[in-house]
Amino acid sequence: MAAFTLVETIISLSVSLLAIFLLTGFLSNRRKEGSVSQRTDHFQLVAAIACLQSDQLNLEYRKSEGGQILFYSPEKQMDYSLKVSGDRLVMFGKREGYMPLLFNLDSGKLSFCAPYLKMNLILNGVKYHEKIAFRSAESEE
Repeated sequence: MAAFTLVETIISLSVSLLAIFLLTGFLSNRRKEGSVSQRTDHFQLVAAIACLQSDQLNLEYRKSEGGQILFYSPEKQMDYSLKVSGDRLVMFGKREGYMPLLFNLDSGKLSFCAPYLKMNLILNGVKYHEKIAFRSAESEE
């Protein structure tokens, strides 16, 4: 008659419990990393929107062309362009150069339907749909 002894049963249960404990800890850490990443991405998006809406720039919509949105800043008396470039959302100022606003974009699409800039972005696998109101430079001329 072949059977397991009490010691063999206890050892196999201990190994199984240890494996379950380690797997649970690993999965818990992965979930925490994911939520930290999503919070970081959300804060990055909020900071980009705050930059676009800043009183220091006071951006006004000019026009859309070639996949980019053109703005004018009466405060700086300068033109700016906003576009998705590779895995980044970037803004270019004529005299200020390249300003990255978002990193790690999977994809993104910008459009303007007065008075809103619509940003459809996928950032690290999460979809974001943002609408930001802007004044139009043509409406004031």
